[in-house]
Amino acid sequence: MVTDIHAKALDYFIAHQSELVEKYCGKELLFHGDELVGAYDSVGEAYSEGVGMFGEGNFSLQTCIPGEEAYTATVSTMGLIG
Repeated sequence: MVTDIHAKALDYFIAHQSELVEKYCGKELLFHGDELVGAYDSVGEAYSEGVGMFGEGNFSLQTCIPGEEAYTATVSTMGLIG
């Protein structure tokens, strides 16, 4: 189930994908709603920062790559924090 906070993040990413890819290609983007909070080198780093700032489930991560394949996500917390 996609919540409003995640839908807002995806909508923002799609609307600004070209400029985000130009600036952050290959990075993991951390969103809080439609606000870009930061760009990180790994999912684990972005996830840890998101949990610390907003708590679990209150943020979205988006891999910053070109094309529609960026719009599909697999959600899992396994293996992110060791």
